[in-house]
Amino acid sequence: GGLLGAAAGAGMEQFGGRHDEDRPPDPTLIGGVVLGILAVGVFGLSSLGAVEPLHYGIRYNKFNKYADTHNIYGPGRHFIGPWCKFVKFHSDVQNIEFSNEVAFSRSGMRFPSLHTRTKEGLALHLQVSLQYQLEKENLGLLFQEFNVNFQQFFTGQIRETIIRVAAKYEAYQLWTRRQEVGLKMQEEVNSVLRTTYARCWGLQVLIIDLPDSFDQSIVDTQIVSQNKTTMEYEQEATQIRAQTKVIKAEFQRNVTVIRAEGQANYTVTTKKAKALARSSTLRTESEMLQQVKARLGLHEDDLLEYQEYGAVAMLQNASVFFGFEEGAGVLMQQPAAEPHAPPAPRQLLGA
Repeated sequence: GGLLGAAAGAGMEQFGGRHDEDRPPDPTLIGGVVLGILAVGVFGLSSLGAVEPLHYGIRYNKFNKYADTHNIYGPGRHFIGPWCKFVKFHSDVQNIEFSNEVAFSRSGMRFPSLHTRTKEGLALHLQVSLQYQLEKENLGLLFQEFNVNFQQFFTGQIRETIIRVAAKYEAYQLWTRRQEVGLKMQEEVNSVLRTTYARCWGLQVLIIDLPDSFDQSIVDTQIVSQNKTTMEYEQEATQIRAQTKVIKAEFQRNVTVIRAEGQANYTVTTKKAKALARSSTLRTESEMLQQVKARLGLHEDDLLEYQEYGAVAMLQNASVFFGFEEGAGVLMQQPAAEPHAPPAPRQLLGA
C-alpha cells in the first residue's frame, strides 16, 4: 500500500511538472485530431447529394444496391448518407418527335416518321410530335419496373398506338377530320402512358403524307367544294338582293297608297269646304235679296232684273247698252280686271 501511494504521488508530481515546464503539444496528437476532422468533413461531403432544377431524384446506395423508391427528392441539396447518389428523372414536360423534316428544329428525342396504311390500304407516312410528363407520385414504381430505360419502352408504346389509330381512318378522313384524328391519338397515347406512370400533355399531327395521286384528287375535290361554296354564297346573295327589292317595292307601294289616301282626303276636305262656303254665300245672298225686296217693295220681276245687273257687275269687261237708236248710251260698264286684282267698282254711265 505504501509503495502504491508513493508511485501515485511521484506520477502526480511528474504530471504537474510537465505543466509547469510548458512543453509543446505532441505532433502525433495534433495529426490525429486533424485527420479526424478531415474524416468527418469527407464523410459529411460524401453524404450530401444535389438534384438540379426541373428534376426529381431517387436515393440509391452504391454499397448495398438499394434504391429508396418511397421518397422522391425535389431540386436542391439533401443529406443522403455515404456511398449514396441520386438517380435523376426529368420533372418538366419532355418532347418526342417522329419526323424526317429537316426544316423543323429538333426538340427532345427525334425518331423517323411513322409508316402505315390507311383503312382502304393506301400508303401513309405520318409525322407527329407529342409531349409527356412523368408522375412524381409514381416515380418509384416507374424505377422499379423500368429502372432508367423507360424511354425506349415509352417510344415503342407511343409508336404502336399512333399507327393503330391512324389505320382506323380512311385517307379522305385524315384530310377532312385532321383535328379529330389528332385528339383521338392524344387520348389513346395518354391512356397507354398512364399505365406506365406518365401522361400525355399534347400531340400535334405535323405532316400527313399520302400518295401523290391521292393528294391531287384531294386538291381537285377541295377546289370543287370551294367553287360549290362560292356559288352557294352567290345564290344566297342573289336571294337577299331579290328580297331587298321586294321589301323596297312594298315600302314604295305603301308610300304611294299613303300619298293617294292623303290626296283623296285633301280633295274631299277642300271640296266640302268650298261647298260649305258656297252654300253659306248663297244663303247670305238669298237673305240679303229678301231684305232688299222687303225694303224697296220690289216685285218678283224687279228682283230678277236687279239680280241680272248684279251678275253683270261680277263679270269682267262687260257692258249693258240700252236703246238702239241714234244717241244710244251705255247704261253700265265693267272694266277688265288685272290678274289677281279685286273686282273693280261698278260704274253707271249716262247717254
